[in-house]
Amino acid sequence: MVDIMDVRFKTRLVAVSFAVILLAGCGKPDVYAMSRDQAYKRLNAAHIEPSGDGPFFRLATTVSGNGVNEVTWDASGSMAHHKCTMTLAKEDADKTKVAVDCDGGSAGSGAAAGMEHAMIRNRVIEMVDATLKGRPFNPALASGATAARWPGDGVDGSMIGAMAGAIKMEGDIKRDIREMERKDKEYRAEVAAETPDDAQGMSTEPQ
Repeated sequence: MVDIMDVRFKTRLVAVSFAVILLAGCGKPDVYAMSRDQAYKRLNAAHIEPSGDGPFFRLATTVSGNGVNEVTWDASGSMAHHKCTMTLAKEDADKTKVAVDCDGGSAGSGAAAGMEHAMIRNRVIEMVDATLKGRPFNPALASGATAARWPGDGVDGSMIGAMAGAIKMEGDIKRDIREMERKDKEYRAEVAAETPDDAQGMSTEPQ
């Protein structure tokens, strides 16, 4: 007689083992099969044109590097500035791990700064992946598909985070207004205390 529980257990064991094999075969998305020197040369030679579909949209972008393990893409315009640095680390002789760190933002981004940060970083990760794999930048993947499996950078780019930021900003503004009103009230009280009673009733008009 077949033991149903034993069959189910073995089936699950096979499924889990298969999943582990698949994940192991996928590798790390931020590790590339090339030397650090090769990765550096490709990223440092990247040509990023201002474009509505580009990683930095229509911002003019300059590329610079430290000659060894860091490449910076610096994009700026009249209303925005974003700078992303790719740091390259050797995994072994023919594997390189890439970390992407971005800063900057747009004028008036306010509480949505985290969302803007995440959007730009996702687009840059797609540009990095395309550059190192020798394929064209794909705007459809730049919205987050390529970056989805990459490690995060600790910045909350969610809608909930933006809403929380907006609420905090509103609270800070109200607090500042209350503080200004308190100081104004104290100042008026000090002026009134220093002014003699008879002087308060005196007229400045000529008799």
